Amino acid sequence: MNICNYYKYNKLISTSGLPEIDEFELIKKEKFEIVVSLSMPTDSKTIENEDLILTKLGVVYVHIPVDFYAPKIKDFEIFRTLLKVYDKKKLWIHCTKNYRVSAFIYLYALIEQGRKDENILEKFWSPNKVWKKFIDEIISKENA
Repeated sequence: MNICNYYKYNKLISTSGLPEIDEFELIKKEKFEIVVSLSMPTDSKTIENEDLILTKLGVVYVHIPVDFYAPKIKDFEIFRTLLKVYDKKKLWIHCTKNYRVSAFIYLYALIEQGRKDENILEKFWSPNKVWKKFIDEIISKENA
């Protein structure tokens, strides 16, 4: 796929940066049932009415706004629960550049599947201090 920073995690989960409006039709054509956005409404690049666009295509839209500069443990907990609830559904998960998503998928893989794969995390970026601290906090909390 040509969508910004596309990554196929497994047969049911793919991730990316923000798709273009016309790419949502491709996502639907590929039989994705749910699109999850971790972008903030205040991000520099957003799609107005993304929820309505996807609903018209028959795709469920879930928004978990994650502040890139201040991610919260509860954001990850919501994400983790969502993946458990929809574990048999085909999910497309995006943020602006696939940075937030890659960190969340890395943590999910590590915690839920015992899969430590640095490539998931560092495929598109090297987490900054804020994200390294956040990742360490989540891992510490899980190991407590």
